[in-house]
Amino acid sequence: MNGGDAAPLRFCFILEARYRHSRLPLNVVHELAGRGHDVTVLDLERTIANVAAVVTVVDFDAVVLRTVSSGPGLSVLESAAAARALTINDAAAIRGVRDKAVAAATARAHGLPFPETYIATRIRQLEQVPKHHFPLVIKPNEGGFGDEVRLIRSSEEVPFLDEDAFNGRTFVAQPWVPNPGYDIKLYNTGQGVFAVRYPSPLGGENGTARELVAVTPALRSLAERIGRAFGLHFYGADVVRGPHGWVVVDVNDFPSFGMVPDAAVMIATTVVEIVRRSRASRAARAAPIVVQR
Repeated sequence: MNGGDAAPLRFCFILEARYRHSRLPLNVVHELAGRGHDVTVLDLERTIANVAAVVTVVDFDAVVLRTVSSGPGLSVLESAAAARALTINDAAAIRGVRDKAVAAATARAHGLPFPETYIATRIRQLEQVPKHHFPLVIKPNEGGFGDEVRLIRSSEEVPFLDEDAFNGRTFVAQPWVPNPGYDIKLYNTGQGVFAVRYPSPLGGENGTARELVAVTPALRSLAERIGRAFGLHFYGADVVRGPHGWVVVDVNDFPSFGMVPDAAVMIATTVVEIVRRSRASRAARAAPIVVQR
């Protein structure tokens, strides 16, 4: 049985230790296997990856990535993509999301409401940011889970900040967007758009619990524009309601989809659909051209 899918497919899921016991993507793996598909899990914390072997992934119909931002998983995925394997999400799209400076440029180039973004390597460089942009939110250029996100309330604080705060890593700085004290996480499973309200990590509403909220036409439109701009099939985005409307502050190529009902089922359906469409497209290109006489 394959749950209505046609011929069984072969998938390779690239994981790292942080996701070894996570609800996602393991539930996606189980869902695909339950439909009769063959799923191989490549755990990069336990198995050494031979790149020469990785790039000969003709035995897989698609390679799916669920790893931390700066881990080796993306390199392995890009190795597969270099061999013209189908990667989900697309390897180049993932790279463009995980580099926050590139993501900011992509968002603004596509007309998405996104904060002005500065890239820096030293804390003291923040003294060069115009004072009217403070308060500033600073975070690692490649990071996730809200790790090391900080709020700098005024330019006067900069001389007193720890110069080694990011241990020499590149970071980005963005003007803080005044908001009601909560963020909205937009999730697109490829089968539908969902919105979850979260207390803001930078001084959110006390006692506010996470909850699924209605997807307004404005939020749906914004979610769809994000997907088109970044070339993602399923994804998440953190948005806040600022003084002039919704603002996108972060994009995630494979979020947790927390509180989204049946997320694993929908993502499994999406990855199968991507492979089917890719196969159909290749078959159409390979079909001989018949000339009518």
